[in-house]
Amino acid sequence: MLGRLLTHPLTTLDNVPAALKAYQDVRLPNAQLTVRNSVLAGNLLHFSEPGYYDGTDHGNEREELQILAQKMAALHNIQDQDGSVIGWQQAERILRESVGLCNDHHKDAPPFSTSNP
Repeated sequence: MLGRLLTHPLTTLDNVPAALKAYQDVRLPNAQLTVRNSVLAGNLLHFSEPGYYDGTDHGNEREELQILAQKMAALHNIQDQDGSVIGWQQAERILRESVGLCNDHHKDAPPFSTSNP
């Protein structure tokens, strides 16, 4: 996505900071989620996450391990739910807005294809 923003027809040397900010605005929330989920996954794998199986059998170990497995599976599925195409579209919209070309102000610069994010 960063390469596409930097090579976008609207990006010039003068507005590279706008392209970088568009990238940050779209990617940073996902990166932060990845960090949080990595910490949680590490705690779950080490049986040290409060509220989940801690390695002690309380008579329902099988059930507690199943809950733990479901939580870990959910963490795996949560990453980048919006997909890269939607992320690219958001970044391009932010770039267009930041250089004042949103809402029909500039019709000469077509949006990039979303077929290869």
